[in-house]
Amino acid sequence: MNNRYMEKKLWVVLLLLCFVVKILANPQRVLVITELGGQHAEFTQRGLRWLNQQAELQNFSVREINDCRELKAGEITEYDLIVQLNYPPYVWSDASVKDFEKTVDEGKVAWIGFHHASLLGEFDGYGMWQWFSDFLGGIRFQNYIAERADGEVTVEDPGHPVMLGVHPKFIIREDEWYTYDKTPRPQVHVLASVNEDSYQPTSKVRMGDHPVIWTNPKKAARNVYFQIGHSGSLFDNPDFVKMFLNAILWGLNRPMKCYDDASLEAGLKVQPVMASKQIRDHLTLSVPMSTGKRATGQPDDPDYAIYGTASITLPLKNRNLEKWNRLSFDVRTDLDAGVANVNVALETKRNSGLGAHLVNVKGNDWQHVVYQIAELPRKDVSAIRLYTDIKGKNISQKDSIHYEIRNLQLERVAQPEPVSGWQVVPGQIAYSMSGYLPHGNKTAVVTGIGGNFQLIDELTHQVVYEGTTMMPETTLDGRLSVLDFSDFKQEGIYSLTLDTLHTLPFSISSHCMDGTMWKMLNFIRCQRCGDVVPGIHGKCHTDVFCDYNGRQISYGGGWHDAGDLSQQTLQTGDVVYALLETYQACKQNQPQLAAQLKEEALYGLRQLVNTRLGNGWRASSIGLLHWTDGVTGTADDIHSVRKQHNAFDNYLYAAYEAYAAMVLQDSNLRKVAIEDFGFADEQFLREGIDSFKIVMEHVYNTSDATWMAAASWSASMLYELTGEASYAEKAARYMAYTLDCQEQTGHYAGFFYRDKSRRAIIHYIHQSREQLPIQALVALCKTQPTHADFIRWKNAIELYGHYLKQIVASTQPYGMAPSGIYKKNEYEDKDGFYRLHLWVPENAPELYNLQLQEGIQMDDNHYIRRFPVWFSIFNGNEALILSTGKAAALCGKYLNDDTLLNIGREQLYWTVGKNPLCQSLIYGEGHRYPSQDSFSSGEIVGEIPVGIRSLGNTDVPYFPMTNNACYKEVWLTSAGKWLSLIADLMSL
Repeated sequence: MNNRYMEKKLWVVLLLLCFVVKILANPQRVLVITELGGQHAEFTQRGLRWLNQQAELQNFSVREINDCRELKAGEITEYDLIVQLNYPPYVWSDASVKDFEKTVDEGKVAWIGFHHASLLGEFDGYGMWQWFSDFLGGIRFQNYIAERADGEVTVEDPGHPVMLGVHPKFIIREDEWYTYDKTPRPQVHVLASVNEDSYQPTSKVRMGDHPVIWTNPKKAARNVYFQIGHSGSLFDNPDFVKMFLNAILWGLNRPMKCYDDASLEAGLKVQPVMASKQIRDHLTLSVPMSTGKRATGQPDDPDYAIYGTASITLPLKNRNLEKWNRLSFDVRTDLDAGVANVNVALETKRNSGLGAHLVNVKGNDWQHVVYQIAELPRKDVSAIRLYTDIKGKNISQKDSIHYEIRNLQLERVAQPEPVSGWQVVPGQIAYSMSGYLPHGNKTAVVTGIGGNFQLIDELTHQVVYEGTTMMPETTLDGRLSVLDFSDFKQEGIYSLTLDTLHTLPFSISSHCMDGTMWKMLNFIRCQRCGDVVPGIHGKCHTDVFCDYNGRQISYGGGWHDAGDLSQQTLQTGDVVYALLETYQACKQNQPQLAAQLKEEALYGLRQLVNTRLGNGWRASSIGLLHWTDGVTGTADDIHSVRKQHNAFDNYLYAAYEAYAAMVLQDSNLRKVAIEDFGFADEQFLREGIDSFKIVMEHVYNTSDATWMAAASWSASMLYELTGEASYAEKAARYMAYTLDCQEQTGHYAGFFYRDKSRRAIIHYIHQSREQLPIQALVALCKTQPTHADFIRWKNAIELYGHYLKQIVASTQPYGMAPSGIYKKNEYEDKDGFYRLHLWVPENAPELYNLQLQEGIQMDDNHYIRRFPVWFSIFNGNEALILSTGKAAALCGKYLNDDTLLNIGREQLYWTVGKNPLCQSLIYGEGHRYPSQDSFSSGEIVGEIPVGIRSLGNTDVPYFPMTNNACYKEVWLTSAGKWLSLIADLMSL
């Protein structure tokens, strides 16, 4: 028996070793082509040293060559990235020329070029490489500043992944500043240009419009060219080093690097501290990676559990801390790999309801932390608690880790960061930090009466537009003024000024959100389950199973849903659909983005197909908080993945699969879509509308009207896929129910009731499918324009569009989509009310009426709420505003109504800074982006939270500094809905 036990133990150890090897094996390969000797020798040598350091840190291999003629035919295809480190576009063999052109055209290798790589023309007896000239914008080298000069570079696309964390303007020392026969701008996408008037010493060698960093988005391969690259001192320039590293990570499709220089927390750290008081000089928190016991949760959610908690409690004996408004400390950890975080909590007699503040610990160096506590009750503080949850080993090779905490102190600052209200943060302009699309409204908001404002071209430093602020009619508290520059449509990079207020540069461009899409894709990629995500986790959760009919099906695939490690298959489907929509919008003109969108969509599609159990059953969800060892047959295997056979889910799966089949021209997906629609229809005909059983799945609150809209939309998608008339007939028949639920009369007509009883209106508090009735109606109108009910369908779209136009007035001048119209006493529809509001207090009906009164009363029975009525942890409105924005965009596109399209655009702008808190809700996008609750995967560029919530029972925005769920928890759903909305606005 002991021998068998040892044999099994050895087998497990070997499997674990294989798992670790698999994580670390096969590093990506980088080919560095260098120019040796001459005046660029120092740059090249320092570049090689730096690249080799990064190769060790980032786990890629480097091969250096200095003569492309030694490359064998086909050899270039063995690499993932080529770095042309000052090597010219000649002295290449015919075979290497042919291979390079092919791999770049087909997107099989990424490319970064420096300086001499644009020495295009006839040099050293070699002719012009015309393909390479076209690749770099159709240019020919003309001249350079031989004596070298310093120059100021202006970033023109601050959202691009290569420009992440880079200052809007920076100085490059002692470069040669090449000029060409013409600017490459018409043929490339310019990331940065040099201000020739800034040259020190001055020079007559100029070309006017002078791009110095650009990418060619028409090529399938990710590529970027840096004209700078003469002096070795560039590797002492933080902005240059960031750009080079960003370019490598982007080229290798690695997780983007988080820079917190422009974060909200960075701003807190530089606030003057008026007073401070030390609590403790030094603390150490020791944390085992595992307790040796299985993580066990509640019976209804058994694997939503951790292995334990390690904590330190500092007693304060009910001290009054009201004169202090911040805590600060330094922290570091000895973790070798993976994710580390620590939580800070004030323990008080009066509960804030916000929980603990999560700090993402980003490395082994000391990290300064500031936690604003001004909004917390702190009259009677019994203790300060620091703790971390034990969630499993992941990719660390350590058995335990240690957190060192030093100089824990209380602080007081004069002006804590505002966390609630409709007034714009003092000293700020609320604007879209990602920029504005050229068409549609372009506005910004300030507190007060305003005055004259200017729009400044950041390249010419000229005022290109002037205006006077307006004080709009508003139902919001306080005085707000609007800077409206909607008439200005010239694409470029600009900033706004109003008296002493000045924004950072932003773009007006049809591509202003491209960089945001890259970041969103980075977040989605980093949420993958069942795959290696470098720096975050290894191939995870392949030992998490759904048991069905004697089989165990691995649930390790798709994406982790949020800050935790849970999954819901239908939400994977939602995101797959959004990715494919955006792929369709990008594939013609943006092949690099399109390729990444398609790759990520295919990853999710595999999970959709793999979770099909047969006969309409599907592995549907799991609540999960911890890492498993990924090895089948060990003690931490999980067999609690839920399964269900809902017609609603299968209708949506069929719609997503049908769309994918059409986009990807995939016959197998066509077959799957037809089967899943059949399963849904059989279930519906047999049992009617689903009675949802699984409380933890977001479909639990689905209304009958939404249910029937989903069935109709799915049938339309199958009709579009197959051309079979039976699907068209069902699409029309199923939609009749939802139309009977639409309000037809009154000033605010157009919204939908939950069912024909009309006791309650459709609302959402967390997940939202507000767009579904409009998706179904637009699909009907497009696919059946000669149907007898066509006019009724179109009128319903127009009526809903009218409704949106009316209610959005309640949030002007921000334009945030409000939650909508509410009826008094909706709680009398007990089934609908308690499906929407989970785990509510006993006095929920009383609180419901109280929250309605904080909204805008329309008549004796109806109110508008800007934020949803809610009572539990599920709060945050990003999914709500984005799905409403999607509905508005669908209406606007079909009706050719720019007012409705503007409602869609405004949801994007709100998300990236045009909100009263002046925060970008996408990490790494713009500035003043807050740290988010990503406790399993750490801070991720592109992460987006559940969203801004309301304060208590009021109807005003509230986004506490406390980093906790649910409002600040990162959420895949928000990312999917953001992409789905931008897809419609891009395709105009």
